[in-house]
Amino acid sequence: MGAVLTLALLLLSSLVVTRLGLMPVSADGTHSRLEARIMPAVLHASIVRHASEETNPVRLNEDTLKAGVDTYKAMCARCHSTPDGEASVYGQSFYPPAPKLPEGMSQYTDSQLFWVIKHGIRNTGMPGWGSMLSDEEIWQVVSLLKNSLDLPPSVEAEWSTSKAKSAK
Repeated sequence: MGAVLTLALLLLSSLVVTRLGLMPVSADGTHSRLEARIMPAVLHASIVRHASEETNPVRLNEDTLKAGVDTYKAMCARCHSTPDGEASVYGQSFYPPAPKLPEGMSQYTDSQLFWVIKHGIRNTGMPGWGSMLSDEEIWQVVSLLKNSLDLPPSVEAEWSTSKAKSAK
């Protein structure tokens, strides 16, 4: 009986909170402590669950990495900056702020990064690029992000030219 009553009170409380608009939803607000503690785990678990186990099908070579740089500069750098650039003011205006890439990429597999780029992350400002980029272009960006600390000199030169442009 106690469990049923507890469940009923929990459901009623949830209904009251949601129907009365008691949960803040402004993009310039901050998460509650509970939300801030729970959301990273929820996000990671959801990505792990929904991403396939597919292996990156593009060959890792200079052409692939240069193509990844071009796509990254065109579609990603405005929010995520580049490794040696300053954090993007635009990306930092989001709540939560856009991560400065490629920091934190080691926690995700190639297929999980592919899934995030293709489908986006709801309520974060991260769009799903699947309707604008081909799977091959997305895999090229994944290759760049996962290998950005060990780029061939010619690719590093292209990556470096984007640093000043993306930091604004």
